[in-house]
Amino acid sequence: MSKDNGPQSPAEWRELLNAPYDYPEEIEEAPKRSVRRRARKIYRQDQKTELKRRLAEERRREPVTAGGAILVIAGFLALGAAATHWWPNDAPAKVVRAGSPPETRTESAPARGTGAPAAPSPSASAPALPKVDLSKPEKAAEGWARVYWARNPPVDKTHKAAVDRAAPWMTSALRENLKKFDDPAWNEMVSNGGVSTVGKVTVGPADDDRVRSQMDTPLRVWRKVTVETTVAGYRKYNETKVLLTEVMRDGNEWRVGRILGV
Repeated sequence: MSKDNGPQSPAEWRELLNAPYDYPEEIEEAPKRSVRRRARKIYRQDQKTELKRRLAEERRREPVTAGGAILVIAGFLALGAAATHWWPNDAPAKVVRAGSPPETRTESAPARGTGAPAAPSPSASAPALPKVDLSKPEKAAEGWARVYWARNPPVDKTHKAAVDRAAPWMTSALRENLKKFDDPAWNEMVSNGGVSTVGKVTVGPADDDRVRSQMDTPLRVWRKVTVETTVAGYRKYNETKVLLTEVMRDGNEWRVGRILGV
């Protein structure tokens, strides 16, 4: 790098470090958002490494004068500020999944160390099932939520295992429907090496515009179900899911037949 085309003053280095990233076209045209996000992160890391190299080269080329020392110090301070902005290491941050306002997450950053933290050892068996109580819509909805959202991927292997465990609390039609579709929450848990446990489950009236016009009948009611879960894996985080469940009566038993929010 010649003096003619590189930054020379501290102000020029700060301007270079604070300039927005101009990502390559192939990154911006990647088909999936997750792929684009990872590619951007790698690109920023590469740019950071290159800037460090250029600063070190500038330091070697120039005599260490008072002005040169100020230049190098200012450059590294600006680089540190940029790194803090793009790669924060702060502790718990609350994350809300885009497109799903009812679901919130509180995530705890892993402890700093020499390497990535190991995932916890999975339980040797699937979680114990609560007693099946289908006497009331609220009991059926709560039982379904407690069983369906308690997941252990290393033991279950697939999302269908959680569906089968929750089968006594839902209709056969809903069971088959859930098995047909992939579950993003399950996939994310697998990538995190996590196991989820259910804490508090609250069932109440479905005060929601999507179902407000559908009055309760002796054979069908809508209920809002709030489920609090803890996922422990490479990182640990808490989630709160808010679902709308349509609970249907068959004889003297109530079962969940439809879900909005999964």
